[in-house]
Amino acid sequence: MKAISPETGGREIVLAKDQPQYLPLPAAVHDDGHRLVTRWAFTDEERAKIAAGADLYLHTYTFGHPFQPVRLHVGREELNG
Repeated sequence: MKAISPETGGREIVLAKDQPQYLPLPAAVHDDGHRLVTRWAFTDEERAKIAAGADLYLHTYTFGHPFQPVRLHVGREELNG
């Protein structure tokens, strides 16, 4: 997967752009900073795996802090939910 511009109409930012230990992460900030949206493009191989029934996993690094709510979805129609 590759992170790409969210193109959701929010204020676009790039997280970790000055942190060489991480890959830069394009994101869009919405709702007065209460929602951060990222967008991921699958490779053809990843799309084939998902079509064949593979699951998608989300790793969340909390570094010992409280877990933040997250949500995964497919398609733009779910952006405002």
